[in-house]
Amino acid sequence: MNLLHNGAWLALIERSRCFRCALPFAVGLIVVGFGCLFRLPHWLQLQEEALARQVRLVQAHESKAAEVLALSQMRKGLDDARQRLQDARWRLAAGGDMSELLDQLAASGHAHGLHFERLDVLDEIKQPGYWQTPLDVLVVGRYSGLRMWLDDWLGQARLLRAEGLWLAAANDRPGLLRLGMRVHAYQADGVVPEPLFLADSPARGEVPPVARDPFSVWATRVAQAGLVSVPLAQLQMVGSLQRGRQHEALLLAAGRLYRVRSGDRLGRDGGVVMEVGERQLEVRERLFLGGVWRERTVMLTLRKSVTTEAREGDEMAVEVGGGGVDIQSVVPGGALSG
Repeated sequence: MNLLHNGAWLALIERSRCFRCALPFAVGLIVVGFGCLFRLPHWLQLQEEALARQVRLVQAHESKAAEVLALSQMRKGLDDARQRLQDARWRLAAGGDMSELLDQLAASGHAHGLHFERLDVLDEIKQPGYWQTPLDVLVVGRYSGLRMWLDDWLGQARLLRAEGLWLAAANDRPGLLRLGMRVHAYQADGVVPEPLFLADSPARGEVPPVARDPFSVWATRVAQAGLVSVPLAQLQMVGSLQRGRQHEALLLAAGRLYRVRSGDRLGRDGGVVMEVGERQLEVRERLFLGGVWRERTVMLTLRKSVTTEAREGDEMAVEVGGGGVDIQSVVPGGALSG
């Protein structure tokens, strides 16, 4: 029976041309299929390895890109740091040298009425990238002048570092203080160009005047605007007031009346009212003349004249003309009445 069945298939194959043509392809497909089934695990492994390699390449690319970005940021930070270092090196001397610094020191001290007793420029000290020059300074003056001078001189664009600062009363010069300190000045090696930020830097504001002197016997009295800035030659004593045993003088200045009493500040030369009488007013001043501080007493009398008694050979007399009195302009508790 099987033989007959196989013979029928063989006879069918021999009679069917299409079947004869398709049979080799079918056999080939079967062989290829078996081959694929045999090689498929290897191909899948290769595909997984390729995918893993692709992931590693992507991660490496991202890591390199991050490194490039970080490197560019580091380079920008390095350039900024170099620029700041260059600007800081310029600030060491602010484009000047030691002679300019000493000239500025002398001019600033003279503007504030100070007297330099000592100014020693010590030997330079070599530091990495710059030179350091110590200066020993000893200066005498009033507290207000010393304070404004320190703000003006140490507050400049040039780097100045003060140390060992001390302040004491000048016993040989009553009413004055002696200030000593060591100041370190710096100079960069080589020529440093001016930084660009100078074009946008605002100008320094004016140093405000000192209103209170804690070292003065009149420290509890505040120096106010008004007669403090008026020369004594422009003041006229036109009357006086009495409260118990205390007298107050009426002074005329620019058409206004002011009341002053003992201890008030008066005039441009740091004058202080020492005594007020019924017909005269005594003012004590200290002037820096001929390199020496001199003390003088100025008497304003009801005769509308000013006579000056100067010590140590310093004599001066100033005559003041008369003027009208405006009763409505009397200032109770005026600018110098505390």
